[in-house]
Amino acid sequence: MFITAFRVKLRRAKMPVKSRVHAYAKLLRFDSWQAWLFNFLLGCILFELPTIGRFAVVLVAFLLAASAVFILNQYFDYENDRANILKKDLPIASGEVAPRTALMLFFVFTSVSLSSAFLIDISVFLLFLAFMLLGIGYSTPPISFKSRAGWDVIVCGIGAGVLPFLIGIQTVPLLTSQFEYYWVIRRYQDVFFTALPIFLIQCAGQIYQVVGDYKADALAEINTFAVKYGKKNALRFATISLFITITLPIIYELFNLSLIPFLEWYLVAFACLVPCLVYFVKRTQDASEKNFKKLRDFARRAGTGILLVLIIYVFIVRLVLKGI
Repeated sequence: MFITAFRVKLRRAKMPVKSRVHAYAKLLRFDSWQAWLFNFLLGCILFELPTIGRFAVVLVAFLLAASAVFILNQYFDYENDRANILKKDLPIASGEVAPRTALMLFFVFTSVSLSSAFLIDISVFLLFLAFMLLGIGYSTPPISFKSRAGWDVIVCGIGAGVLPFLIGIQTVPLLTSQFEYYWVIRRYQDVFFTALPIFLIQCAGQIYQVVGDYKADALAEINTFAVKYGKKNALRFATISLFITITLPIIYELFNLSLIPFLEWYLVAFACLVPCLVYFVKRTQDASEKNFKKLRDFARRAGTGILLVLIIYVFIVRLVLKGI
């Protein structure tokens, strides 16, 4: 063990500056939480457009908070990640970044993020605080939600989906405690109906994640949803979550549950989603790690494209409504 640690330190010392910069950039894991960013951006533009100054501060704070969550997760997981074919090249696991340095970055990012949120608005600060607490609880023993089957999926649905969306909403801000006004109550209702499909799709995404990590998690005795209930049952649950997500906008429109034009936005996203769903159905027949790595990479690329199309569409609609 001592020899291995010495080799890692020696390798780190010999790294050129460009490689070190790349390692620290990779430590932030942007490719893993870009969907969180899109949930945040959707919240920012869903009802009204925020001021540029307020948006810029909250955006930077959110980027730092999301990065901090993933840094902490890698810090606690780096020994197990070395045995995971999908994660063995992560900066801490591979020895490119020292665990102590990563932990220091976590504290710096968290402090700057929460301080910035506090200066903006108390409601934004409380949402950021909840976001960070869930992120810390997900990785940190003895709570470690990721090792508690069911909780790993729920916490991801809230932390990666609902909270970034709500932070985006409060960038305007829109949610107040003036419940004597009907429009305030209706706004909360619209936010809930939007947050529900976001929660479900993030839950499905987390299930695909833990199914891909099944072998490594089972060896490390991490009791994820897939480890406890099996790959097939986990995939069935993910499929049900995605099916509900797809049907919710139609239900909202039929029963006039929301003022948001869900069906119009849904059709824009669904046109891009059909070929992706066909690909997913074919790929999920094979639950091997290698196949799920391909599936995960495809999901990130396709998901990013679909969300980008949707956000651009909603943004254009907002500009038109403002008469710009």
